[in-house]
Amino acid sequence: MWIVIRAVLIGLLFWSCGAKYHLNRAIAKDPQILDSVALKVDTLIITQKEEVRDTLILQKIDTITLERNGIRIDLRRVYDTIEVDVECPSDTIRIQKEIRVPQLVYQEKNFDRKYLYILIISIILYTFGLIKLLK
Repeated sequence: MWIVIRAVLIGLLFWSCGAKYHLNRAIAKDPQILDSVALKVDTLIITQKEEVRDTLILQKIDTITLERNGIRIDLRRVYDTIEVDVECPSDTIRIQKEIRVPQLVYQEKNFDRKYLYILIISIILYTFGLIKLLK
């Protein structure tokens, strides 16, 4: 008899400690946890520094320096030689995307009350049957 009572009490104790119970309580306290979550995805593209050197043969002395969009070009003419020095500094491109992801929410299974009543009645009848057998 005491074993059955203990088993029922332990079953009731563990019945209220499920994850769904705590999830439902958390949703009741803060319904915003059901909203979708925004994830940020970062992509970095880094280009390497490039240098190009070339030589043309001319006469006289002259120097020209051009700078546009971070690219520096030096043209040096020393008598019959032209030195071309081009420098492209490394560059970093950052692409940020925001992706909306719906949050995963577990739904509680609807347990029909008639099954609960049938279970309780059968436990009571089983208990009475055991008591009758033991007497």
